[in-house]
Amino acid sequence: MRKTLSIILSAIILASTYTQTTSFALEKLNINSSINNIEYYDSNAACSTGSGTDLSSVSPGSGAPNGMTYPNLDAAKMADAIEKYIETHAPNSPLKGTSQKAVASAKKANLSPFLAYAHAMMESTLATTDVPGAQIKVHQGHNAFGRTATDSQPHVVEADRNWYMWTSFEASVDAEAEENKNVDSGDWFSYDRAVFSDEIDQGMAAYANRYAPPDDGNDTEGYINFMQGALDEMAGYAGASVATASTASTTTSSSSTTDCCATPTKGGGVVKMLSDNPETALGYLMSAGNGTKLTLAQAAGVVGNLQVESSPNVDPRASNGTHIGIAQWDEANRWNNGVVKFAADMNGDPYDLAIQLRFLAWEMGLTDEWKDHPSTNGGVADAVRATSTPEEAAEVFEATFERSGGSALDQRRANARALHDKYKDSAALGSSGAALPGTSAACSSGSGGASGLQDYTLKYAWKELHHEPRTQRKDDYVAAMDSAVKDGRYTDTPKSEEMRGVDCGVFVTTLLYDSGFDKTYNFDAKGGGSAIQREWAHGHWQFLGSANHTYEPDGSKFTDDKLQPGDVAFSEGHVWIYVGEISGFESKYASASQGEKAPSAAGEGFDWDGAVWYRKKSSTTSSSGISA
Repeated sequence: MRKTLSIILSAIILASTYTQTTSFALEKLNINSSINNIEYYDSNAACSTGSGTDLSSVSPGSGAPNGMTYPNLDAAKMADAIEKYIETHAPNSPLKGTSQKAVASAKKANLSPFLAYAHAMMESTLATTDVPGAQIKVHQGHNAFGRTATDSQPHVVEADRNWYMWTSFEASVDAEAEENKNVDSGDWFSYDRAVFSDEIDQGMAAYANRYAPPDDGNDTEGYINFMQGALDEMAGYAGASVATASTASTTTSSSSTTDCCATPTKGGGVVKMLSDNPETALGYLMSAGNGTKLTLAQAAGVVGNLQVESSPNVDPRASNGTHIGIAQWDEANRWNNGVVKFAADMNGDPYDLAIQLRFLAWEMGLTDEWKDHPSTNGGVADAVRATSTPEEAAEVFEATFERSGGSALDQRRANARALHDKYKDSAALGSSGAALPGTSAACSSGSGGASGLQDYTLKYAWKELHHEPRTQRKDDYVAAMDSAVKDGRYTDTPKSEEMRGVDCGVFVTTLLYDSGFDKTYNFDAKGGGSAIQREWAHGHWQFLGSANHTYEPDGSKFTDDKLQPGDVAFSEGHVWIYVGEISGFESKYASASQGEKAPSAAGEGFDWDGAVWYRKKSSTTSSSGISA
């Protein structure tokens, strides 16, 4: 049955707030009417599962498989992926059967169709929520997204707010629904594009910082993790060559748990799609391979070159007629006989950013995932690893890989420095870890991540195992102690100013706090020494086990290859930290000793003095009540 309602539809409010909706008073349905007669879906129907849309003419887009804009994926596969996501997380969802309409509508708005369902999962558990204060807008307004409305738009009222009303869940994602035609931003996709167009094109980080601004007290990082995890998962279901931690994770109605390292796609490579292409490239290059990982400075030197070669956005479709891709491989040789063949062997698209990054890493010698294909540029990785600044890395990569004769070298250096400075204090690359099968994990389950942790390790700790004089502190660490004192953070009570921070517990606390890996560690860095920290870790982090005994996460034997950067070890009266492989650093561990040794590479190792190990838990975020 169809009915006709008279509604005035006006322009939407181009603003949105990320707010937690908890307990709200239920109010009566309020529908404003006027002179415009618009045909509506049956408001009693949850959705129309039989109203299939022909997706054969809906071509792939150019966006990343799990990015914000319309992906470079098959439309029918995306629709199937959405249905699988719904079946996995909310099998009773009334959003079942809406995916084909959504995919077609998303293409018109150049927006990922997955984004609507990620919002719906967070806001209303895919329209199945029973949380008080969400009943009317979801079940009567068919609004799974928390979209607000003006007085003159179709809406329901709940908790003294106007919530946009659709007559069915299918209509909410269908740009061709009669109620959405000739209306400014009627369906959810055109609405989100109108409100957040600039941010969508910039990526998830920009989108999140407007949709869920931290200045308003929001958990912006948690929002990013939840949403990106959902996008990752649906992209994986659609057969994308990109695989990330979230693809294998389980999202519940109350939380999202993200495993750090992902299940690899065919060929073994793993690429985590971050907020934009340059950030994605940095994260991947800093974690790819089974040798010493590139530092942020070294990866920035590589990506700074790619920005010159293919555009500041590192465009995988860039071409000057004879050269193609992010590194501008020459078409006749390194593209057709390289990237294209690699993509075919990996069952991927040569124009996919992830495929090109994986080929780049192989060609440089960072990985060996293209078996039986020796690279003629395999020495590039070692050359870049030998550098210590972004500018130096940019010069070496240009000379050994791009070989442009020094073209635009100043710009390459400037790009590298800008990238390094942008991310040096950021936790954004925290979950970008990638590893080949059989290698130890290169990523961290903490929100801060291995990249920032390793950068700060180099800033605060001497590279040598036996630096002399033993109690001499690095200048950056001295400055860190001054800041910690001003902030009231834990710095112990040294006998002299020169000995401040020459202590195991102070060093580990300061490293985890300043790197952004976990600012809550040791009671927000204001707790006490190793015994207090061990007590704190036992209550807040995951217990991994005692070295060489049982590895608690899976019950296997606990060996050193299971460690991840940021894992912390305790013995009686002592604490130290695993930092992973860092170029030039003489250990995978870092430590200090009270009154005896300033921070430096550690000799304690994995099983020193009966070590017990802890790891920061994966982040969780609430899915109830995100209002757009």
